[in-house]
Amino acid sequence: MTTPKAQATRDRILEAASRLFYQYGFHATGLDKILLESGVTKGNFYYHFKSKEALALATLDWQFETIANGVSRLRATHVSALDTLLAILDFFTQTIANQKKSGGIFGCYFGNFTLELSNENPAVRTRLREIFSRYHETFRDLLQQAVSAGELPALYDPEQLAAVTLSLLEGAIVVDKAHQEPKEVYRAVAFMKAYLKPG
Repeated sequence: MTTPKAQATRDRILEAASRLFYQYGFHATGLDKILLESGVTKGNFYYHFKSKEALALATLDWQFETIANGVSRLRATHVSALDTLLAILDFFTQTIANQKKSGGIFGCYFGNFTLELSNENPAVRTRLREIFSRYHETFRDLLQQAVSAGELPALYDPEQLAAVTLSLLEGAIVVDKAHQEPKEVYRAVAFMKAYLKPG
């Protein structure tokens, strides 16, 4: 059983590593930098993580769970599936806007790892595939519920629309990262909201 102190140490490592991986990338972030940022010793690090790769996998899970918890809160505070989905789309624009305010657009955490590591690391690729599948399932389920409730036309294909939505958002994030301007995500979200709830 993990003690509160040990959990706090693990969380500090995850928080520091996530921030550094986000900003600089996996390969450009050395273990010494993570130790310095988190304020833990090398012995403490290896108590919690077998390797830097194991840490990377843990940060992916940690980041996704944070997002999943946010989605759960949105579901609890919005009456309809469509309103929940629209709120999730707003989350993407808020995230990009917050990144810009913090000094730079770093993109999507999972997209960054996909571009940097998916070709060379099967474990990371598998985890990323699972994460994007869960994103897709969330969109699909909400769209299916919206169709069933009559909020969207019955001719809408939730499976296809979920895939298009995810691809559109991820592509827009990459373009905004290249330009360091929060523009294409806004356009993508505005397009999807107009498509899902015209007028």
